[in-house]
Amino acid sequence: MSLQFTSPAPSLQSFARRLRLGLLTPHNPFDRGTFSGTSFFAARALASRPDIDLHILGPHRQPTPLNRLKVKLLRQPPVVPQPETFETKELDMVLGLVATPLLDQFSRHHRVPYLHVTDATPQFLHDTYNWDMPRDADALERRVSRRAFATIYSSDYMAAKARRELGLESPFCIPFGINIEKLPENCPTKSRDGVVNLLFVCSDWQRKGGDKALAAFDALEAKGVRARMTVVGRAPESCRTHPGVTTTGFLDKNRPADAAILADLYRKAHLMLLPTRADCTPMVVAEAMAYGTPVLASDVGGMATLVIDGTGRLLDPNAHAGAWADAAYGLLSNARLYRDTSEKAFSHAHSKLTWRVWAQSIRMLAETSLTSAAAA
Repeated sequence: MSLQFTSPAPSLQSFARRLRLGLLTPHNPFDRGTFSGTSFFAARALASRPDIDLHILGPHRQPTPLNRLKVKLLRQPPVVPQPETFETKELDMVLGLVATPLLDQFSRHHRVPYLHVTDATPQFLHDTYNWDMPRDADALERRVSRRAFATIYSSDYMAAKARRELGLESPFCIPFGINIEKLPENCPTKSRDGVVNLLFVCSDWQRKGGDKALAAFDALEAKGVRARMTVVGRAPESCRTHPGVTTTGFLDKNRPADAAILADLYRKAHLMLLPTRADCTPMVVAEAMAYGTPVLASDVGGMATLVIDGTGRLLDPNAHAGAWADAAYGLLSNARLYRDTSEKAFSHAHSKLTWRVWAQSIRMLAETSLTSAAAA
């Protein structure tokens, strides 16, 4: 923390009560259909804690069917919070969730301390996703971060990039949770009927390495492994007509029928392949592991925060399809190794990668930050 707030610090005794926390986000936290559900699940996890009194800042409301229709048909933009209108006198702290511009405005009008929670640096978004970033994006991110009581990234990789690119001294890493309504309580038992189920989930076939996943599937079959692969998301014609491959198209987790299909795929899959060429922290990895599905993924972005030792394997992003098939074969051909990997993947996802764990970590960091300021 590089900035000491000039407003009176809360007393140490104040946190014997519930933390009065404001949530500031450009994405409607009442709508699980925005921002892949991240704001919705984050807000619900914070609100469910008995030691947090959560206040949603801004004009966000529960969406109605009419509002959804207007957004879809008329392309009506979402209502953007106006920080200068907020009433913050009763708040102990504000949490900005991927809300850099809003936090910058907020700090001009209010003296309430805040936490800055985000998932990527401006340079990463430009280089990886080709986003057209404003010229002052780095300066804005640096200013908001240095005013924050703490800046929190969703991966160790991105926290390290922030130190290098923005000069931040001590950003934290707290992984986001899994945007699935109900996770299995016990590690699913994977059937051993002689056929291996591979799963590939993509939002962008090219960037996610769909061609390599398909080639790895072929190479695994060439080793004598009976396998089938399911592809979730848009796929080219060459994939949709490929023998042994089933495509589902896009599945919307906010639709109960689609969510049930995806959960069943995670539960039955023996292995997830993700030979992505560029990524931040793709939560499909955590989703798969939450169902006991080990993951083979490219070692890019924040993947190492998700796929730790013993939960799968990270491969060089330039590794050829044969190397992916070899890695899959080595894991699948050893029953004991596979069982241990499946169980560790399940344990890691449930102990480190849930919104309950995220909210607990945020609460502890908020209290530590505020009590440290009070003692200074």
